[in-house]
Amino acid sequence: MLDDDTARGLPDGEGDALIKADVLIPAEPANILAACCGGDCSTHEVHRIGRGADARFYEICPYNGMEPVATSRLRQWSINGKAIADLLAFAIASDQHAETLLPGAAWHVGDVPIQNQSFSVVLSTARGVESLAERSNASRMILLGCNLVGEQFAGCLSISDAFDFLPNRIELRLQRLHQVIPTATEPAGNAFYRKGQMWVVRFEGQETFLENNVGLLYIARLLATPNRAVPAITLLASRIGIDERKLTGSSGELADQQSVEECRQRYTELMQEIEEASENNDFGRLEKLQAEQDALTTHFASVLGKGGKRREVGDIKKVSQSVSVGIKRTIEVLDTELRPLADHLRAYLSRGVCPMYSPPNDMHWLT
Repeated sequence: MLDDDTARGLPDGEGDALIKADVLIPAEPANILAACCGGDCSTHEVHRIGRGADARFYEICPYNGMEPVATSRLRQWSINGKAIADLLAFAIASDQHAETLLPGAAWHVGDVPIQNQSFSVVLSTARGVESLAERSNASRMILLGCNLVGEQFAGCLSISDAFDFLPNRIELRLQRLHQVIPTATEPAGNAFYRKGQMWVVRFEGQETFLENNVGLLYIARLLATPNRAVPAITLLASRIGIDERKLTGSSGELADQQSVEECRQRYTELMQEIEEASENNDFGRLEKLQAEQDALTTHFASVLGKGGKRREVGDIKKVSQSVSVGIKRTIEVLDTELRPLADHLRAYLSRGVCPMYSPPNDMHWLT
């Protein structure tokens, strides 16, 4: 927030130019003023009488009482982030406007090619950082703003670092953006791992992000142990976090009543702990608690059926069918998101009672 004297007193008429460009827009009149009564006051409260054009303003001094105050002393200006974002977007490409990602907090101003990849340039306020960090493409964002940090992003820098502000135009400093991108950001090798609520999937230099599903967990386990048959029952047991021996037999239940009650109790405790961490802005602890909550929710879905009744497993064949379907559906998703990997998995990942990943050569995966 800027007062009128500060806004219009910027050098070389910049204040008037910013007002004309809607970067500075009128805000609510000030309700506190710096005191000029000559007494011990540092500030004076402002009292308004009336509304609209008939409003009159008075500053209150405990020693001198109420004194009229000119509205020019109360005029304030706020910064219009969208207008700034539009100016930056125009500097990147003269035919584009900024896209609002978070109202009043973050705007996409353009894309730039760096190291044979495309990165999104995003203007953000401090309050927009946390929400942006949760997005699947955060690692492809370069954030612009004051004192912004976040290891989830490709880089963070100030607006003045990213752009040159010349008398009649704004120019992008592309080389400076190159400098904030570490060499390691460029995808290297194949990857198949979970990051938060998303999965990072990379194959032959192409990368995508997938929403979490059971098939991804099975495939990741198989990629981590190439040329080794892994029983479907082991894949299912490791996913839901129980002893695989409980999955055998013709009518065994996936979980006994005691373990179900223990899970329910822990879920109730988690809800309370998450609320406390959120109120205390303890984001590190909050992330860990939410991850445990997600895992517990997945477990519930696996062992409980309709009405909260415990599921039963018929035999190993049913388990293998369930695992096979999960893998098949994930590969079908990859048909759209990353077709070369979908074809690769169809060719070299077998399903059935003992799925196995058998690549044609020594392939390494980050899992």
